[in-house]
Amino acid sequence: MQLNNNLSKSRMAALLGLALVASAVHAETYAVCVGINDYPEKAQVTGVQGDPDLKGAVNDATAMRDILTGKFGVKSTNVQLLTDQAASSKGFLAALTKVLDTVKPGDQFVFTFSGHGGQVEDKSEPDGKEEVIVLADDIVVPGDLFNELAKMFTLNGVNCTFIFDSCFSGGMSRDVDGKISTRTKSLGTLKPKSAARTADVFSKSKNKGWLLKPKSQEPTATSAFLFAGKEDKPTLDISGIPDVPDNGLFTMLLVDCLNYDSKMAIKDIYIEMNLFLDELNKKMAAEGVDKKFDQSPTFESVADRAAKPILLG
Repeated sequence: MQLNNNLSKSRMAALLGLALVASAVHAETYAVCVGINDYPEKAQVTGVQGDPDLKGAVNDATAMRDILTGKFGVKSTNVQLLTDQAASSKGFLAALTKVLDTVKPGDQFVFTFSGHGGQVEDKSEPDGKEEVIVLADDIVVPGDLFNELAKMFTLNGVNCTFIFDSCFSGGMSRDVDGKISTRTKSLGTLKPKSAARTADVFSKSKNKGWLLKPKSQEPTATSAFLFAGKEDKPTLDISGIPDVPDNGLFTMLLVDCLNYDSKMAIKDIYIEMNLFLDELNKKMAAEGVDKKFDQSPTFESVADRAAKPILLG
């Protein structure tokens, strides 16, 4: 009997170990990387004539895709890269729907966006404004959508990370010198009718299956939001540096951190980026440059998640 008991325990341990390994093997990471340089020349969402195009946003999305597949080993087939016109409201919704139809408990999801941000009036918000991102067809997507997605993912056991290289405040183009140029990635305060068009895409969509049904009342996974700047700070698109690809300043620094150490904790990444910007601005001031990179990267997550890498091992 003792032998049988030991054998049973041995078999149970082996089978349990096999199940745990199988579970880890079958866990997947999915990502949607969005980058938009090409916006309509007439900025319809603002009603202001002009060229709102960016130069580094597509490079940002591509760089994040390459980091995920190269440094983190995410399957290339699990990463959807949406650039310029592919990042229309139709393409955006289709990409999210594909992920939500595929993910399962234990998986991870990463969303990255580089492009214009803005604000719309919303009396339900403490400051009276709702932060949004702007898609290639000038459809705006409110931040509340991503909060809802994060909630649904975590309730279903899916860890998720949202990375935004965009800003939610007004700004204007400026030159650092004759060669290097920066442009703020903001369309400022947008017309209310633009926000209403969001409802046409999401709330009135015939495809109602993109929202996950929660399997519990308490989150069984965690989420993290990484922002290029604070709500009252512009974020920059940088171009014209010799031998350096055009990029958003935030993505440029984030990629450098991840290339140096892909296991770096989120909180440490932000410490490094802000220290770098502080030192850069001090050097510029010491050299008599009357401008600075006034950008303050920030993030939101629970303390435990902040102490872990962007992608969980």
